[in-house]
Amino acid sequence: MRPEEPVDLPEALADALEPLSLRAGREVFAEGEPAAALYLVAAGWVRLYRLSPKGREVTTLVLDPGELFGEEALEEEGRYAHHAEALTPARVLRLPRPGLLAAWRSAEVRRWLLERIVRRLHAAQDRYRERRYHEVLPRLAALLVEQMRPGLEGLEVPLSHEQMSHRLGTGRDTVTRALGALALRDLLEINYRRVVVLDPEAVRRLASGLGEDRE
Repeated sequence: MRPEEPVDLPEALADALEPLSLRAGREVFAEGEPAAALYLVAAGWVRLYRLSPKGREVTTLVLDPGELFGEEALEEEGRYAHHAEALTPARVLRLPRPGLLAAWRSAEVRRWLLERIVRRLHAAQDRYRERRYHEVLPRLAALLVEQMRPGLEGLEVPLSHEQMSHRLGTGRDTVTRALGALALRDLLEINYRRVVVLDPEAVRRLASGLGEDRE
């Protein structure tokens, strides 16, 4: 999980935002609910997902700190198009719709919000292309490199297989198989809800596309 980063907020927004601390798995809102507020991720990851006709959760996007969600609150009688939940422990800033509409009168606020909405659309397009064209192992290795931190047993990645699968936009079984393949090569050790990276240089090479591993 990324640490909280300072967010440069327009003055008209700063006092209207309500901070919320969320445990992993906590629902922010459900698909179809009236869009009562706009949200900004301050720390951690927030997952947007939909339910398939068979009731399976399908992740559409995982949001990083600094990204907006719940922009349906800008619509008259808008309703949320996704379910949203904290994928990791997270902190979000909530802007109720009355405060949003009041702040919208400011040109500075409109510009700030639209820039972030466009940025999120671009990020979603980039992630879609990455998910479609890149292999799982290099993307998994890149996630391990991004998230590994010094721990009691060395460099550790404190994410579950499910959290990794949501982040990568692939199935949990696929992530488990990929982690197992890396463990067989002695690149990492798999423990409960965390991975210990034994050979960080080899994992970095795989993340950069220089490794010889294939799923």
